[in-house]
Amino acid sequence: MPLFFRKRKPSEEARKRLEYQMCLPNMSKLFSTQVLIVHTNHLTSLLPKSCSLLSLATIKVLDLHDNQLTALPDDIGQLTALQVLNVERNQLTYLPRSIGNLIQLQTLNVKDNRLKELPDTLGELRSLRTLDISESEIQRLPQMLAHVRTLETLSLDASSMVYPPQEVCGAGTEAIQQFLCKASGLEYYPPSQYLLPVLEQDGAENSRDSPNGPTDRFSCEEVEWQNRFSDYEKRKEQKMLEKLEFERRLELGQREHAQLLQQSNSQKDEILQTVKEEQSRLEQGLSERQRYLDAERQRLQEQLKQTEQSISNRIQKLLQENQRQKKSSEILKSLENER
Repeated sequence: MPLFFRKRKPSEEARKRLEYQMCLPNMSKLFSTQVLIVHTNHLTSLLPKSCSLLSLATIKVLDLHDNQLTALPDDIGQLTALQVLNVERNQLTYLPRSIGNLIQLQTLNVKDNRLKELPDTLGELRSLRTLDISESEIQRLPQMLAHVRTLETLSLDASSMVYPPQEVCGAGTEAIQQFLCKASGLEYYPPSQYLLPVLEQDGAENSRDSPNGPTDRFSCEEVEWQNRFSDYEKRKEQKMLEKLEFERRLELGQREHAQLLQQSNSQKDEILQTVKEEQSRLEQGLSERQRYLDAERQRLQEQLKQTEQSISNRIQKLLQENQRQKKSSEILKSLENER
């Protein structure tokens, strides 16, 4: 048995995970940290086992997109300061129920994951403005989502939805919220009537942080990030609506093309049928004409035969008469000679 082993060079993924784990203890000491961006690092978990989630208690923007996360911590609801959570393009199969405790969360992006359903606690996100659940396996929205009165943008795959119906989901966020409110027995009001407390809360937090230079800088960065996310989500929803409209027009054009093709085929069949009928009539006329000509030729042949027979009979009679007259002449001559 060998006493020494050759040390293998760590993979790129292992190196990134190690760097991430080494950075987290240092970040936990910076209580003013508000923006954490660790996307595209092949992460399989948000935190190492040796770290507490409370070390991220001051985080407001958490960007984890393009990793390999299969689940979020069950106690993620402890991040009560979180306003932006981006876990796009991971491998999440569910969202923890404690996510409803993120009362300041304004943007939640779970696009392109393996989610099949959303927890009812999502309805407790009283500050949520943007939600992206597109490119997932979700077919039903929780009815409790009607209680999220601040929701401005909801991105989903309308063609795969069962509840609300596809035609409702295809009509946009407002139509979806109106449908859910009606199903919940609530009266619908536009989000603009509920956003003022959220915006005032953001302003109050910014004013409290203003004496500290770094914190104020992070707040400005956070607002800038929030605006970017909001603009991005709005543009994406607009693109989705344009895509749906394009697909509708394309389907309509294909249907019209199919109808024209069917009409063209029908007209072609009618023309072919007319040509066949005309050809049949011509062939029938030619056949009748040929039969008439054959009958006429047979009649003429019969008449010619009868005429020839009549002439032959007459010639025979003439020959007989001539023979008789010749005999008579010979008899007379013989009688005269006897005299």
